[in-house]
Amino acid sequence: MKTYRRPKKKKRTFLSALLIAGIASCILTLAVSLLFLYRPFTIETILNCADAARNCVSRQFTSFAEAALSLKKSSGLPASADADETPDTKDESVPYIEATGESGDISSLQAEYNNPADQVYLYMLDTACGPMLYYHQGDIRWGDYLYGGYDPMSTYGCGPTAAAMVINSFGDASVDPTDIAAWASDNGYYALHGGSYHSLIPDALSAYGLQAESVTDRSFEHAAELLSSGHILIALMGRGALTQNGHFVLFTKLLDNGKIHIADPVNYENCTLEWDLEQLLSELKKSYDSGGPLWAVQA
Repeated sequence: MKTYRRPKKKKRTFLSALLIAGIASCILTLAVSLLFLYRPFTIETILNCADAARNCVSRQFTSFAEAALSLKKSSGLPASADADETPDTKDESVPYIEATGESGDISSLQAEYNNPADQVYLYMLDTACGPMLYYHQGDIRWGDYLYGGYDPMSTYGCGPTAAAMVINSFGDASVDPTDIAAWASDNGYYALHGGSYHSLIPDALSAYGLQAESVTDRSFEHAAELLSSGHILIALMGRGALTQNGHFVLFTKLLDNGKIHIADPVNYENCTLEWDLEQLLSELKKSYDSGGPLWAVQA
């Protein structure tokens, strides 16, 4: 008499089980938070929780991909060409932003996020402090990240993105904009539907081993002298040329013709142009708290 064995069930891999557990924990956490913290329900609450759930699942898939990549490397298998790794600031494989030599038209600039096609921005900038990795707040890797749990980085994240560029390249740690956004939220620098408090710049840089000095003499001559002596300037632009509300940009390098290059967290094209330093200084936000609207940083 023949006997038949039941076919053995395929065991789930550790990584897949970890992914499922992570997603389940996110859903459970959000459900509990929704039940106990956000009653009565509103449309805004439901939308915020839905965004948070999508963000959480996205991070779990990213973690799964990184774990899979690490497993491939440890097993000697070739890594996928699509694997997303944050490069070191001195990685020679990352291209530098190519300057066009064209002058920026200060009357037509807009700093508002215009939702470009999904894209990863991997470029270096030549700055007065040395090579710096460029970050764009709408980068597909973190554009949908909810700053403070409510506001997308793509729209409200210029402060953490600007700070992350400087800290990542010249501070004590390798960070991306979400790391600084999380730090800002945990330490009281996030402003609901308003971006970041101005004190984020000096305090975040100080927390990561850098010092942002307030520039009280905001004349062309003094700003040019700072850029010529190995400083990057972090500027809070006011209503006018670069923004309609308030926007952090970096003045990165003084050129031989007296103009400058900038690093704009919300507009990559602005980084390829040459800018009139005196005009930019005239468009600084008329706010002087926390040492702003202009800070100098030296690596």
